[in-house]
Amino acid sequence: MAPTALRLRGITPSHAVSAAIAALPIAWGAWKAGVSHAVVPAPLAAMCAAAALVPWISRMLARASYRAKCDDIAVHVRNESLPYKTITEVLIERTPRRRILRLRRGESIELQLILWDAFAGRLQPIDVLAKKLAEHGRPIPDGDGIN
Repeated sequence: MAPTALRLRGITPSHAVSAAIAALPIAWGAWKAGVSHAVVPAPLAAMCAAAALVPWISRMLARASYRAKCDDIAVHVRNESLPYKTITEVLIERTPRRRILRLRRGESIELQLILWDAFAGRLQPIDVLAKKLAEHGRPIPDGDGIN
């Protein structure tokens, strides 16, 4: 089987809120220009537009830099692989910002997969990875481990 790419996808409520807050300066400038007929200086408008893009750019960079995949033999994260047969422990670490799946082989190797990030999205397709781990006797705790 060809490797299945695991990517962070979707929009989260916290990202939507941060994007809305970042867009407030540009909305203020548009309101001033439209309602008050005030002239908004071009540099101010450019800075407002740049501020509105910050949450989207950080999200894009986080998603572009995250590389994970799984195939019939192993899980691959950042050019490291961990065969399913050698996994001794599967843990979920929950923080307010992230859900991290920790795959361990004894005391020597640990791979971390981000299942959910408050700003970058959810790991998709998680069901392929969950099925492979369950086939090898190491199911993800709490179902999909994301909630």
